[in-house]
Amino acid sequence: MAELVRAVRKAKPTAPGGDQVSYVMLKNLGEKGMNRMLELYNKVWEEGRLPSVWKEAEVVPIRKPGKDPCSPSSYRPIALTSNICKIMERMVTERLTYVLEKRGTLARCQSGFRKGRNTMDAVVRLESEVRKAQANKESVVVVFFDIEKAYDMMWKEGLLIKLQGMGIGGRVFNWVKDFLNDRKIQVRIGSEISSKYEVRNGTPQGSVVSPLLFLIMINDVFSEVPADIGSSLFADDGALWKRGRNTKHIVTKVQTAIDGVTEWGLDWGCRFSVEKTQTIIFTGKRVGVDVSLSMYGRQLERVEAFKYLGVVFDKRLTWADHIKRVEGKCRKVLNVMRCLAGREWGASCDALKTVYVAMIRSVIDYGCIVYGSAAKSLLGKLDTIQTSALRICSGAFRTSPVPAVQVELGEMPLCLRRKHLIANYWVSLKGSSGTHPTKGVIEECWEEGKGKREHFGRMGNRITAELGVGEMEVDLTIVYPAMPPWRMIWPTVDWSVMGKKRKEGGQVSLVSVVNQRLREEYSGFVQVYTDGAKQPETGVTGLGVVVPSRGIEINRRTSDGLAVNTVEMLGVMIALKWVEKVRVKRVVICTDSASVLASIRSFHSSSRQGLLYEILQSVTRIVQQGGQISFLWVPAHIGVEGNEKADVMAKEALGKESVELNVRLSKAEVKSMIWEKLIQMWQKKWEGEKRGRHLYKIQESVKVRRLGSGQRKEGSALIRLRLGHSALNKTLKMIGKHQTGLCEGCQVEESVEHVLMGCRRYEMERGEMRSKLRELGMQDFTLKGVLQMGDRAHVRVLVEFLRVTGLIDRI
Repeated sequence: MAELVRAVRKAKPTAPGGDQVSYVMLKNLGEKGMNRMLELYNKVWEEGRLPSVWKEAEVVPIRKPGKDPCSPSSYRPIALTSNICKIMERMVTERLTYVLEKRGTLARCQSGFRKGRNTMDAVVRLESEVRKAQANKESVVVVFFDIEKAYDMMWKEGLLIKLQGMGIGGRVFNWVKDFLNDRKIQVRIGSEISSKYEVRNGTPQGSVVSPLLFLIMINDVFSEVPADIGSSLFADDGALWKRGRNTKHIVTKVQTAIDGVTEWGLDWGCRFSVEKTQTIIFTGKRVGVDVSLSMYGRQLERVEAFKYLGVVFDKRLTWADHIKRVEGKCRKVLNVMRCLAGREWGASCDALKTVYVAMIRSVIDYGCIVYGSAAKSLLGKLDTIQTSALRICSGAFRTSPVPAVQVELGEMPLCLRRKHLIANYWVSLKGSSGTHPTKGVIEECWEEGKGKREHFGRMGNRITAELGVGEMEVDLTIVYPAMPPWRMIWPTVDWSVMGKKRKEGGQVSLVSVVNQRLREEYSGFVQVYTDGAKQPETGVTGLGVVVPSRGIEINRRTSDGLAVNTVEMLGVMIALKWVEKVRVKRVVICTDSASVLASIRSFHSSSRQGLLYEILQSVTRIVQQGGQISFLWVPAHIGVEGNEKADVMAKEALGKESVELNVRLSKAEVKSMIWEKLIQMWQKKWEGEKRGRHLYKIQESVKVRRLGSGQRKEGSALIRLRLGHSALNKTLKMIGKHQTGLCEGCQVEESVEHVLMGCRRYEMERGEMRSKLRELGMQDFTLKGVLQMGDRAHVRVLVEFLRVTGLIDRI
């Protein structure tokens, strides 16, 4: 049942298939409905036969943007299959993935559709290889492969042979075999639907299990490639490379590898596209036109640049082509943003920033961990894109200092953002297993100091050392436990106390609710209380475990820098170890950590999956040995005696001189430290910046979240006031649109400070604003106080002042 619940929760709200059963319906099934569905799945699993409706798909053609509506190739087919089947597919996929990953069956170079892997794995490996070759005055010959109709033409019988070769048999094999056989599709356009057509080859489109089955099929595509040839795979996007000083020699070696790959294709029913399979030679030398590679007797096209997994590699690895492509893509979005952002009307700053983050920043971010080594002149083009986007979002005057605009909108400079993303990926590699193909990139290498340009590994090591995390060991992110997850006991978690509202004399009332629950449901159970604590300033952490009926009090100081959630999880783990050791038959573990209990119940932790598996395996062993164990959530700091004692024990552990329980930091915990360090770097940069001092007087910290107006006109006016650059005479003089820059009434410089704090024309309106702000709690009427805008009421008062004075139309 735990597997089924997890599979249903993970399901995304996609359209239903022919049976018209939606995920919304499945997610709202009651206990009886879930039990009946589980009975159905178990019957299908035992018999190895799927209902025929599960193997039928409705194909809805969606026209590609800007394509000819009369051409069949202009449509993208979307297959709608049974959601009930997809739930079971997810369960089977989880089991099959566990077996393959636990055995290490999948190819090391394969990064597609695998936990803890992404497109950057292949990109970083190739980039590092080329940089090292450049440092040693070598050339790199690369072939990028393309499989014709990779998914649609997959040989089904060949896949079954592969499964048997991997030792996958029994019910999994029978289920996959029947899943692939007798599949039918029919096309639906509007209310019209075609007759059914049998699909003889390929993996079902839109199926949950299809990506994994495809990985199994092409798992050994590079099996005949010599060991000295580099290789990478992301699903069906493959690349082979070889480096050396003798270009003709390495071309010969690569040609041998190509021949091996094409032979594999002939054996397993795969054909590679000669037109789309291309080669590139990274070199500083002149390469003759006679240096060529071929496939199926036809010459492969040699290109000057190639887009591999979304990143454009040029032959000298300057990244000029990639940055040009990114710049062009972003400028199109800038034009759209300009259309959305009028002066008197338009989208708010927050809405436009959402567009920027989704459609510009994401494009700039992708691949920046490798193209960050590009020349400053190239990277400067992207800085210009960011500046333009932020000015459009904010409505800032064109003379506004860039650092001030970045702080005002809470957008980190791109140079710091690149450091952030490089450090984050470095941490991900640190927390990966030894079989991860890209992990070697961050290890020390004798070629490190030779090149003028840094490769990712060198950049990552330098940046993480600068951030103070370079020597840290990171806990494994992806863990496959000794005990299969589907054999782990689904723990009982009691949430009955949660949601009880505190009435008058609330603490006493809630304590009585907890005690009553313990008396009625857990009479005869040994009560164990756990808690964790952390000092925010120092990062020191500790845990406490208390068993009141046995007089047991345990506390341990744990590794510095751990998240509170991790420490509380460790407390539960220590409690379970005690239960296993003493062999208590009936136990209830009480904790105030709702997040830990939610992880235990869902079998999922975003940062500590390995520790969670230890807890679940311990629970399973206790139950298998005849024990009974439950978890009870209790509110914190309400006077529950055992819980209060566990809290005291955890806080006492903080005072211990040395760490007693060493635990590696998780990827999430190290990333949190990196973020704090980068905020500090940004803060230092802001403090030392010569530009934007008007905003600095108002907002010294880069972390402060600005409050603005939802209306475009008012929001832009407020931002201009805070930046100190507006259409007032002082700024107009700077751009040559006013001769003196003076206030016409006062004959002094017409600045933001003057109109808000001193101009005689607005004395009466200013007095009203001052009195309203005093009612809101402002004691000192200063420019900083007026423009800090601490709450919505404050913002409304300032906007009203701008309206009644007419300044809102001038600013």
